[in-house]
This record gives sequence, C-alpha cells and structure tokens, in this order.
Amino acid sequence: MQQFIEFSLRHWELWLTFFLILALLLTFELHIKLTSAPSLSPQQAIFLINREDAVLLDVRDTNSFAKEHIVGSINFPFSELAAKLKQLDLYRKRPIIINYSQGQAHHRIARLLKNAGFNNLYHLKGGIIAWKNASLPLVKQ
Repeated sequence: MQQFIEFSLRHWELWLTFFLILALLLTFELHIKLTSAPSLSPQQAIFLINREDAVLLDVRDTNSFAKEHIVGSINFPFSELAAKLKQLDLYRKRPIIINYSQGQAHHRIARLLKNAGFNNLYHLKGGIIAWKNASLPLVKQ
C-alpha cells in the first residue's frame, strides 16, 4: 500500500489525467442517456403498437424505405426531418418508435424530436435488421 501511495504522489499528473478522462466519458454517457430514447426489441415494439397505438417512424432514406419497410411505418428521412416536423404533429400524443439504418445516430434523432416537444419516444433496437431476424412482416418492392 505504501508503494501505491508513493507512486500516486510522484505521478499526480497521471492520476489527474485519468480522472479527467473518466469524468469526460461519464459526462458523454450521461448526455447520451438523457437525450436518447429507450430501446425496444421487435417484440416489445409490436406490443407497444398493439396496446398504445404507437407509430413506427422510419428515418432511413427514401430509397431504402421503398425497397423494404415495416408494415404500417411512415417515412421521414432524417435529412428532411427537421423541415417536416409539423407533419408529425398528428402523432404527438402517441408513442413514436424510431426505425433507423445502421450508422445513423438514434440519439440525435431522438434529441431533435424531444426538442420539438415529442416526449414518448423509443428506438427499435437493431432497426429493420432485427425486425427481419425476428421474421416479422415487411413490405417489399
């Protein structure tokens, strides 16, 4: 124990750097947690759709949506979402489940919607790939 204390005193810069990095990581994780939407499995999403009339919001690009999409979902590509928020007002009181493609940051999408006053948000964990893997229905071109 004495050696540990002696090392810590001699290399205080390392400890300071360690705690600074730790604080930054925790702050980033907390920020993501507070601004993102909780995740749902495909089965949980179906339960929410059936019980609470949830809306599936597909934010993938129009071509991906046209090729295949979840039955009953609506498409507002993320690049156009900010401009089309008024059209989503119809669904303000209902839970919204965000379906996104791999590589899209669902927490950014959720933050945009939360800032616009949508509070009952979720994201489909694994997106359409998880939906397909669960052998759930899709509309295909």
